[in-house]
Amino acid sequence: MQGVRRRWGVRRKTTAAAALLMIVVLVLSGVLLLEVLKRNIVSTAHDQAVTSQQQVLSRLVDEQGPPDDRVIYVWSRADPADLLRAVGQPGVLVQLTDQEGSVVASSPPMAGDIDLNSPVLTPGDTFESRSDNNSLLRIPNDFVYVSEGIVVNGEPHTLVVAVPVNLQTSSLTVVAIFVLAVGPLLVLLGALTMWWLTGRSLRPVRRITDQVRTIGGANLDERVDVPPTRDEIAQLASTMNAMLDRLQASDQAQRRFVADASHELRSPLATLSATLDVARNDPSGQTWQELSPMLVSQSQRMGQLVQDLLTLARADDAGLDMRVADTDMDEVVSEEIARIKPALRQELTVYIEPVRLRADGSKLQQVVRNLLSNAGRHAESLIEVRLSTAAKSAVLTVINDGDTIAPEDQEKVFERFVRLDASRARDTGGSGLGLAISREIVRAHGGSIAVDQDSHGRCRFTVTLPLPRDAS
Repeated sequence: MQGVRRRWGVRRKTTAAAALLMIVVLVLSGVLLLEVLKRNIVSTAHDQAVTSQQQVLSRLVDEQGPPDDRVIYVWSRADPADLLRAVGQPGVLVQLTDQEGSVVASSPPMAGDIDLNSPVLTPGDTFESRSDNNSLLRIPNDFVYVSEGIVVNGEPHTLVVAVPVNLQTSSLTVVAIFVLAVGPLLVLLGALTMWWLTGRSLRPVRRITDQVRTIGGANLDERVDVPPTRDEIAQLASTMNAMLDRLQASDQAQRRFVADASHELRSPLATLSATLDVARNDPSGQTWQELSPMLVSQSQRMGQLVQDLLTLARADDAGLDMRVADTDMDEVVSEEIARIKPALRQELTVYIEPVRLRADGSKLQQVVRNLLSNAGRHAESLIEVRLSTAAKSAVLTVINDGDTIAPEDQEKVFERFVRLDASRARDTGGSGLGLAISREIVRAHGGSIAVDQDSHGRCRFTVTLPLPRDAS
């Protein structure tokens, strides 16, 4: 049964939930209605019985005991039957029973044959049949009565005053039958209405589903129709189109990357292949010595590209393999500056403060290397590197006076497979992976990396890393 419910669609589940809710509401409202009607019938009849009893006693009472004695005494030379006929009330049954429960007089006379099931009371005691009708949904008896023990001509008797409620009870039964008969029809009507409304509401969803089903890798530029309504369906369609936008952008980026990576790998492979052919045809071996630097350079370039791809693959799979230890960030930056400085043609300005972090030094070294290499490719004449602390964070900034990055591209530049420059020259363009790898490394350290412009309008990359909690 649970497996069947799991296979139910939204339409069936909604209809079943609505039907169940209606059943609960109808049952509770029906029980409440019947109970209120029953209690109203019993209460009204009881009030009438009490009033009639007081009127009957007021006519019968001849003598009453002391103030602290509630016993009522009746003295009369008339026959008890004549006495009750004289004090009887229309629409009310009055019975006088002896200590054995036998009716000795009644009004009207035919009421003597009716068994009210009233208990025998000692003088001064009272009883109300209303207490027998307090159970939930219990149908009242044909009579609601009040009784009291009195003394008539020196003999203890029980005076019972009853009000018939059989007509009201019949009406209550009719209402109960009506609720039981009409309730299922209302549930069925409500379920059918909910089924129709849900189907009508889900029609745009089915249309969106059909449209999305036809969209594949060959037609990612297609979009689903957004209905003019400003409801959840319109939001779903807009969200679906936004997802398709992201998929299309990702597909285009991956296609660009495949082309870029193919070019990056093809160029060194072609160079290596040609160089090896030339060296192989030289029996003297002199060519090997002349071309070996080129072979080493191209193989290193290929190895770096493969290493970058493996780093991103590990980040996607199980996260970067971090070897955290106490790291002097100023030494990391200084080592990378010393390594790259001889190859730079631009002026390099450095401002470094001592900073110690709990980090993976080798991976932060890769971040600094990527940022400095990026600055070296784009700077015109100046590169500025700053390392300082601020607000419990270490802040590394790399500034260059080359072309700035447009605001709409400042987040895109850190995406994988993205190269904002269209150049495919190996000496001026990278593989588009360095900044993406840097962002993964910085995020793994709980930090952030961003690009903007400084106050002089120069391109600025900012890396923020958290300091240890015990740092002063």
